[in-house]
Amino acid sequence: MSREIRLSTVRGMDDLLPEEMIVKRTIEDAVRRIFNKYGYQEIETPTVEHYEIFEVKSGEEIRERMFIFVDRSGRKLVLRPEMTVPAARLVATKLKSAPLPIRLGYIADCYRYDEPQWGRKRRFYHGGFELFGSSSPAADAEIIQVSRDVFNTIGLKEHFFKVGHAGTLRSLMEAAGIAEVEQDLILSLLDRKRVDEALSLMEECEEKKVIEKLVNISGNVEEVLKKGYDLMSSWDKAIKALDNLSEIIDLARSAGVDSKIILDLGFARGLAYYTGFIFEQYIPGIEIAFNGGGRYDKLTEMLGGKSLPAVGCAVGITRIQQYLIEKVGVQNFNTSNTTALLVNVGEGSLHYAVKAAAVIRDIGMSLELDVTGKRIPAAIEYCEKKGIRWLVIVGEREAQQNTVTIKDLQTRTQIEVKLDDRSALLNAF
Repeated sequence: MSREIRLSTVRGMDDLLPEEMIVKRTIEDAVRRIFNKYGYQEIETPTVEHYEIFEVKSGEEIRERMFIFVDRSGRKLVLRPEMTVPAARLVATKLKSAPLPIRLGYIADCYRYDEPQWGRKRRFYHGGFELFGSSSPAADAEIIQVSRDVFNTIGLKEHFFKVGHAGTLRSLMEAAGIAEVEQDLILSLLDRKRVDEALSLMEECEEKKVIEKLVNISGNVEEVLKKGYDLMSSWDKAIKALDNLSEIIDLARSAGVDSKIILDLGFARGLAYYTGFIFEQYIPGIEIAFNGGGRYDKLTEMLGGKSLPAVGCAVGITRIQQYLIEKVGVQNFNTSNTTALLVNVGEGSLHYAVKAAAVIRDIGMSLELDVTGKRIPAAIEYCEKKGIRWLVIVGEREAQQNTVTIKDLQTRTQIEVKLDDRSALLNAF
């Protein structure tokens, strides 16, 4: 009995058609331009990693959604669910002697067993910036800057930031005698908006009362800071964290970041390795974040490397791609890189056609050679559908005279030029 072959993609994982790839590449190009602008060096790590490196401090929500398998040697492996941990692994090992600070960038596919919905796939791409070796608030402010620049370069200039500080909530829980493992769980629950469940894990104390108020305070930076200082005045570590966050925002403003910033004192992120400043970046009208990150000062040490302060972010390339395709449309992107089509008509020499195509490509033109025997009307129709401007025609006469006929489909004019006259060929296009 023959087995049925499934031709659909695995749930939550998409094929990308040529026009969708153009949108994706546009986003990736924007990310890479910002790599170069700020001095981030691009890296690549394996899609498959050892389970243990994510078990350390990825957070309950990530651990529950990893694709886990055992290889033939019995090793427990995962498809990477995110890229900060692999970048930290690289810094803890192969880059342990590199001069500080280390600025790393990446564009990578990640995998999580999420329930597929808008903006949430099981396979998705991140474009990330990770800065290792600096505890300066200027490093945190730089991550806000690169995030602003990526979105502005893509054309998403109406974005805004939500910012917070893991240190405020952690310091309060520490003062209440809550161990770090329990802190991680409480912050994970707060990130998933399960506030009552998170608070139920804390015994009645002053710190719990403050946290209960903090989770409902967000808005204008100056107003929220004032409320935060008033509420946490008795806890020095919490105030120090708030001072740090205030300075990061001031530095970002000094660097020219004029994006809207919302300060949320009850803000938490699902990854348990965050130690300080955290943020997410949004587009108006969409509830789900398109970028997020923060400070994670203990991660390289947890992975066996030396202690290094670090901060970074991961831009949601797949999420932005979906937004642009639906809201802007693929027609607004350059859907064809081809500028010319060469057709061989009549009894013309196929040998001459492939030679002419090679010569024209050699002068820098992007050209398709028709290999289906199209007549000129069909070739023009094909060009119009694909957005190709130039039709290059060769036939028996052109082959005998060593020429090509070049037709401009925009102006409906045409010219015949010698194939060995590079200057005339360039001027004809």
